[in-house]
Amino acid sequence: MSSKSHCACIGLLCLSSFLGNVSLATPATEHSLEDLLNLEVESASRYAQPLSESPSNVTVINAEDIRRFGFRDLAEALQMAPGIHITRDRTYSYLGTRGFSQPGDYNSRILLLQDGARINDPLYDQAVIGNEAPLHLDWVKRVEFVAGASSVNYGGNALFGIANTILWSGADIAGTRVNFSAGNGRFGEVSLLSGGVSEGGLDWLVGLTSASQRGEDIYFREFDQPSNNNGVAHNLDGERYTKGLFKFSQGAWRGSFNFMTRDKEVPTAYYDTVFNAQGNFVQDRSAHFDLTHNTSLNPNWNQQVRLHAGHYQFNAEYPLASLTTLNRDESRASWLDVEYSLLYSGLKEHRILLGAQIGRGYRLSQSNFDVLPSYTLRLDDRRNMLRSGFFIQDEWLFNPRWLLNWGIRMDQQTDQETMTSPRMALIHRHSDALTLKASLSRAFRYANLYERFYQDGGNSQNPSPNLKPEQIDSREFSVDYLLNPNLRLSLGAYQYYLRNLITLLPDPADASLLLFQNQESMRAKGWESQLEAMLSGGWRLRLGFNWQYARQEGEPLVNSPRHLGKLLIDGPLPWANWTLGINLQGVGERRTTQQGHAPGFVTGNVVLRQKQQHGSAWSFALYNWSGKRYLDTGSREHTQELLPSNGREWRIRWGYGF
Repeated sequence: MSSKSHCACIGLLCLSSFLGNVSLATPATEHSLEDLLNLEVESASRYAQPLSESPSNVTVINAEDIRRFGFRDLAEALQMAPGIHITRDRTYSYLGTRGFSQPGDYNSRILLLQDGARINDPLYDQAVIGNEAPLHLDWVKRVEFVAGASSVNYGGNALFGIANTILWSGADIAGTRVNFSAGNGRFGEVSLLSGGVSEGGLDWLVGLTSASQRGEDIYFREFDQPSNNNGVAHNLDGERYTKGLFKFSQGAWRGSFNFMTRDKEVPTAYYDTVFNAQGNFVQDRSAHFDLTHNTSLNPNWNQQVRLHAGHYQFNAEYPLASLTTLNRDESRASWLDVEYSLLYSGLKEHRILLGAQIGRGYRLSQSNFDVLPSYTLRLDDRRNMLRSGFFIQDEWLFNPRWLLNWGIRMDQQTDQETMTSPRMALIHRHSDALTLKASLSRAFRYANLYERFYQDGGNSQNPSPNLKPEQIDSREFSVDYLLNPNLRLSLGAYQYYLRNLITLLPDPADASLLLFQNQESMRAKGWESQLEAMLSGGWRLRLGFNWQYARQEGEPLVNSPRHLGKLLIDGPLPWANWTLGINLQGVGERRTTQQGHAPGFVTGNVVLRQKQQHGSAWSFALYNWSGKRYLDTGSREHTQELLPSNGREWRIRWGYGF
């Protein structure tokens, strides 16, 4: 089936669902669409403002969405946003945004925030969104995804967007929540979340999650020989993770600490490792500490001081050469950031934000060595790094219905050039129902230390220390129209121009090895549409369609679908004390790194969730209900051009305290 057929299929399903319901009516849900337009978001401008006044388009995914659609990780939740598709290579999860998703780029062009604090590490610059993420969705009150170039307030990595995860407070929980989950592949998870407010006014929250999964046997046709178990990687897709959180606030102070450990077996035999061999694994370890102090100097001046410290650790082993060689990677990164911001609202019709940030990455190390047949050191790279940034932003309501938001930021990093990131957004509230936005912005990303200095002594990759920063210019226009209190239509168009795109390619001096290189400019354009409707009986429908075209030197980008379609519908079942959530995602055809094509596909999830009874509730979810193993594009370290997804999966969950 072609990509256009898939998208048409989603449209017809949506239309039939829409027409099959009775007329629009006041919903029995917690928010109307009119309320959602006035919902306050804080990620685009670094302070709370109504969604309709945000200088960027922001998608809000709240905890109720997460529960009703059974999202298992941050990647699945972010797929609700327009222009997002997810690629998984059975080691990590990758976020595609508006037609851009370089296989194996570790999401370094997305900025990941936790309660507004940057948690991309300074070694890989990765925004981790799968089970490798340092947070669990049970801890998340809502996710705000800011689309488009957003370096003006946050600095590097925000080329294509910002994902800000806002966690529950103790007052929100006011008790204890326990969840037990089980699923296919011998999956099991237990999650505890407890919080409250003490008599002394201390707001506290504690979370702990632990899970394990054996995984499944996976067939790869590229290895279909008797010597390779006929292409079946047996019992090599297992995963274990543990995550913990402590969060508090009292008076002007707010802080948090969280940690994550994750062990993942790798079944794909990447980097020319031995197929179906035990001992091919990755380990991720991370910890984050955040402390924030907010004060009002007087009614017009508010300041915030933030201290954020983080640590990331990566280990991997690679069985090579018919198991006679065992190679190992070890990476370590520790960092400390200090931020200061000052918000002034004493000038009539203006809100002015000033800010500065300084950060130090220390003990940034990458090493590679052979363990067997004897110890051989191939890489021992150790560095420190200093980075700083300064910005100003002004929100000017120069007319009761016109708002101008402009800002500029300058960033500097050790042995890198100074980068400037401006943004100008014009917002027009034509009426309470109609909002128009237009924006021009620029964002950047410095080449990270992995791209510049990693090499493994001639096994797979060479270093590239002279990489230039990436820089993107974007233009966007959007219309948000509330046709009536229960029907909302959003339309948007955009253009991107990205210079010095960093891509992993064969080394021109030795095609058997890979090398990160700056390529020619990349251009992208597209439009996106989304329809939301509150239906009778408490049902809600969300339909989205994207057309996007990202090209380089006249050719479409790898892993860049031309079409995306989304259908989400949920509501209570009239004959039972349960809700039903249906989530369909359609992804168009994509090019692969080996000049082939990954077919388009539609995948769907169904979640039945019991309404709370006596403080507890059950849910049952089917993922990829058709069972079709759609294909994702492999990256250049894979022998496989296409990597099969999981087939049909199920998960049952019981929770208490919700």
